[in-house]
Formats: sequence, structure tokens, C-alpha cells
Amino acid sequence: MIGGGSLNSFLARYFPVFMGTILLGCFSGSVLLSLAETTYWRSLESSVRGGYAGFGTLVVVLVLVLGNFMIARGRAWAVWMVAGYFLVCLVAVLPMFAYGPHQGVYVFGVLLPLLGLLLLNSRRHREMRSKLVEIRQQRESLKKAAGKVPRKRR
Repeated sequence: MIGGGSLNSFLARYFPVFMGTILLGCFSGSVLLSLAETTYWRSLESSVRGGYAGFGTLVVVLVLVLGNFMIARGRAWAVWMVAGYFLVCLVAVLPMFAYGPHQGVYVFGVLLPLLGLLLLNSRRHREMRSKLVEIRQQRESLKKAAGKVPRKRR
């Protein structure tokens, strides 16, 4: 690893919190879409409802994967993408209470994005992000240093 530490110790410390964020994002999105099908889109016919759910799944997966990929690549701004994802999931689920959804699913729909935001704000996740930014900066400085060395042409 570039930072001088071992990859195993880095993964042992930060992989659970990184995967926890991803899994909470997946569950938040799936609960949001299943609740949307039974509340917002219940008056639509099933083929249209399925199309909306498929498109929603595609958007949810793309945003979540792109945000977490950028976090893993050391981009500090990407945490706002994932935090925005959790906020959108939360804000979209809250008004569904008026439709009378299943209370257990509704509680999960509110609880999972809140837990995702809590995990994003945890000390360990912030440490991981700062280390990943540091590794990216070291990687870029190594690329610049390697680019200045003249190479022999064959």
C-alpha cells in the first residue's frame, strides 16, 4: 500500500464500515422502491409500475455505486453524493405515511437512511475517507515524479 501500512490492517479496520454503508444504501433504496410501488404507484397498472421500479432500481444502483467508487478512489466530495442519496431516500419515504403503508416496512424505510447517514458521519468512516484522500494524493505525486524522469527510447 502506498501509505506505508499493510493492506490487511487497512481492510480489517475500514472494510466493515465501508460495506455497511453500501448495504444500508442498497436496503434503503429497495425499501423506498417497494414502498413507492405500494403507495405512490398503486393506481398504475402492474406493467407500468414494474417499469418505474426497474428504472428506479437502475438509478439507485448507479448513484450508490458511483458515490462509493469515488469515495474508494479518494475523492472527498463523493461523500456528499452518498449522503444526498440517503437524504433523498429519507425524504421520499416520509410522506408515504399518509398512504397507510405497512408500519414495519415504513419504520425500516425511515430507519435505514438514518443509520446510513449515521455511519457516514462515524469517526471510522471519516478516518477511512481521510486515509483514502491521502493515498490518492501520494499516488498523484508518484505519477508526477515518474513523468519527470526521462526514459530511454529503444
